[in-house]
Amino acid sequence: MFFFLFSTNSFSVAGTWADHFSSDALGADWRGNRDYFRITDAALDGQSASPLAPSPLNLVEVGEGWTDYTIRCWMNVVAPNSRVCTKGALILRDNGKDGYVFALHEPTQTVEVYRLSNHEMLLSKPAAIELKKWYRVRAELQGPVMSFFVDDQLMGTVTDDRSLSGAVGVAVQDAEQVLFDDFTVTGPNIPGNVDGIAPPEFAPVERDGNQLLLRFLALPPYHYHVQYSASVPGYGWQTLTSFTAKVSSFEAVAVDQITNSYRFYRIEKVFCECR
Repeated sequence: MFFFLFSTNSFSVAGTWADHFSSDALGADWRGNRDYFRITDAALDGQSASPLAPSPLNLVEVGEGWTDYTIRCWMNVVAPNSRVCTKGALILRDNGKDGYVFALHEPTQTVEVYRLSNHEMLLSKPAAIELKKWYRVRAELQGPVMSFFVDDQLMGTVTDDRSLSGAVGVAVQDAEQVLFDDFTVTGPNIPGNVDGIAPPEFAPVERDGNQLLLRFLALPPYHYHVQYSASVPGYGWQTLTSFTAKVSSFEAVAVDQITNSYRFYRIEKVFCECR
């Protein structure tokens, strides 16, 4: 999971919309082909498995008119349908007429980016996509420039201005089951959600002399990293070395020095294979 905030002489939480699918049902903010998505074991379970080949692209989305942001999500293509088009995907800047699809395409062993309207391929890169394996997917959108990552490896960059704003979401095609988890969208104009779906964020930042104390919950069996960046939406992340956790109360405390410049913080929950 990722949580973000600025810090100088005053502190505020940056715009992050998150869903970690810890509720029993899909939240009301999600719209689209809701009948094909459900919450299963604290993950979003999607399917597209009609007898057609390929099956339709089923999607659910949130937001409207969202522009520049970084979107992150865990993705696991569990079971294919006919293997013609078996994929899990992120939907980016869907404005109703066009948008972008960022997909893990298992049959062809490629990572793809294509137009939502006419399937025009904008990026295709060979990649080993295994069934029943979790991948960290991330897209960074700044104006017409879009960069795409899998497991923190850059897959490629696309420059295109056909669709500069719209909804974001997840999609499934030609698969019996694709799982999604820890869906977050962060950007300067993204409205943060505090509807109880997201886990606890940073507690109010505390001062201790010339230091900042960043408190949060660290829940087993996950591992956590606390990092900072001087840029928005966050590049060149550096890891804070002063980091302690009180196991008895699950309270973790990260310590950083107060500076006169903005800093952008995040907590990363490292996925555990014991899931």
